[in-house]
Amino acid sequence: MHALVFAALLVPAGVPGEGTAAPGSEPTPPLVAQYTAPPQRAPPAPPPPTPPVAPPNVQAPSAPAPNAPALNLPEQPPAAPAPTPPAPNARPPAQPPGRPRTPAAQNPDDVPEVPPPFHANVSDPLLAPPPPAPQVLQSWNEALTLLRQRSPDLQAALGQVEVAAGTWRIALSNLLPNVTGNLTVQYNVLNPGLVAFGGGTGGAVPGTGGFTPTELLGVGILTANVPVVDLASLYALGSAKQSRRTAALSLAETRRQLTRGLAQALVSVSSTERLAEVNRVNLRTALERLALAQRRFELGAGTRLDVVRVEQDAEVARRNVVTGDEDLRRARESLGLALGTPSAVGLKPGLELTTLLQGAKATCRTLEELENRPDIAAARSRLVVAERAIGEVRRQYLPTLDLTSSTTALTVNPGFAEVPIWNVGASLVLPFWDGGAREGRMRQARGQLEQARADSTARERNIVIEVTQAKRAVQVTQETRELAERQRGLAEENDRLTRRSFEVGTGTSLELVDAAGALRQAELELVIRDFQYRQAVVDAFLSEAACDW
Repeated sequence: MHALVFAALLVPAGVPGEGTAAPGSEPTPPLVAQYTAPPQRAPPAPPPPTPPVAPPNVQAPSAPAPNAPALNLPEQPPAAPAPTPPAPNARPPAQPPGRPRTPAAQNPDDVPEVPPPFHANVSDPLLAPPPPAPQVLQSWNEALTLLRQRSPDLQAALGQVEVAAGTWRIALSNLLPNVTGNLTVQYNVLNPGLVAFGGGTGGAVPGTGGFTPTELLGVGILTANVPVVDLASLYALGSAKQSRRTAALSLAETRRQLTRGLAQALVSVSSTERLAEVNRVNLRTALERLALAQRRFELGAGTRLDVVRVEQDAEVARRNVVTGDEDLRRARESLGLALGTPSAVGLKPGLELTTLLQGAKATCRTLEELENRPDIAAARSRLVVAERAIGEVRRQYLPTLDLTSSTTALTVNPGFAEVPIWNVGASLVLPFWDGGAREGRMRQARGQLEQARADSTARERNIVIEVTQAKRAVQVTQETRELAERQRGLAEENDRLTRRSFEVGTGTSLELVDAAGALRQAELELVIRDFQYRQAVVDAFLSEAACDW
């Protein structure tokens, strides 16, 4: 009797760990068990309101009761209570036999929700953009106009051209006729009737046509000198002409150097403006990190040490803003000095540096041969002048031949004036001895020749190396800029991931500060590399160019 009741209770509850068959599902595998009574005598159990749960202390018998005959159940499972009907069109999946159910907490789809990224509204006086310069450039032509008008270096080079032109005119005058006039008034205090003029004495000339000089005698002397043979002056004229060419080449080199300095100053201002902008972006991100650390500290998820570390990083970012603004002011002042104005000069907002550099390339032209560069040509021209100086000194040992003429006029009584003397002659000058002055000038000329030759040789060697390095610098700086761009990208991604991990509580403040410092350094490195690349492009172009503005 007890076995019959136990079997009746076992049929509706089922074996622990097995799921209840849902209506319409596939038949479950046959269950083999041993009962003490036939199944047709077991009364059906009433349907429970909720799915039945097997009692924890009730276990299925592992062995049949004593004296109970074993009986195999039919293929159809015993009747079970009807469960609560499911919702329409909802069929829960069948649980495979022998596989335990997955708890709800272990479901892979049930991932804890990650909070959204933290965004803070920060403000700081240093986040304001730097003040504009008192004077702003609009284009390359405007900068070139200011350079022509105010550059002291250009004015000095133009003055040197005028000096050379004056030297040439002086050398030419030594080969042209020279006419001078001399007017004097004299009175003989001891003997007024005796008049001396022209190196002799004269008085009243008796007879027809005679004249008597006035006691207050007026004398006019007109002298003319025409060089006929003067080889030293003729050779000096050629040297002066070569000096004019040297001055013109020096002016061209000054223009090239001024163009190079102006382009470099423009690149410097553009780069420092970019650097000032990057410093403010870094300061803003540093302040956002500081706000995040303070928020975590307020919520109890962070420590005071985290706040102090991030605050130190923010102070470093503030220091970079201050020093970057000073660098910008200095760059603008350097641009003003390059343009010949004692004030800071900036660039128009939105003006691309590439546009300015294109204007510089349009102003200058590329040379076909390096020997035509103005400084090399000027050095060689100075060498020619030094060589001609020796020829000038040698020709000073040669005689000179001049034609001379002089006319003398006197005030007379009666009448006004008479011309009693007109002399025409020739003058041959033989330079026998001058005390050794010509030998001294010869030694000076030889020494200057050696200096000019050494300067020309050294300049040509240096320029060849300069051009080679300038061309190589373009490639090197371009590669370093690309590396800096990749490094900045990695640092930016590292900072983003580190900040995100710090937000969700898996990162430390030390990692956050290190990532911020690496990103800031990468940003500065990229700006510097970009500045070096642009400067290298300018140097490489102007190293083989001539500017004729």
